[in-house]
Amino acid sequence: MGQNDFEGAWVEGAALTTEQAIAYAQRGRGERKRPSSGWKSLTPTELDVVRLVGEGLGNRDIATRMFVSHRTVQTHLTHVYTKLGLSSRVQLAQEAAKHT
Repeated sequence: MGQNDFEGAWVEGAALTTEQAIAYAQRGRGERKRPSSGWKSLTPTELDVVRLVGEGLGNRDIATRMFVSHRTVQTHLTHVYTKLGLSSRVQLAQEAAKHT
């Protein structure tokens, strides 16, 4: 999210009443728009992790780049492996190369 988008979202959020904020937080997620498996099932964050794996970065380096813990990176990778039916980082890097 860019600075302008962030500032706009901040202003919108700050204008909510307490009741509106609670209702917003409790709203339903609605229908899932992504499939549950395959390349199109990956979230934007998972795609970022895949891209960085494709660049040859290790989990700790990816974590540093993304400002998250290395365990969070590992969790994303576990989800990616499951969604894509892969079992290794090498397979993931090969698959990523096909989609870039």
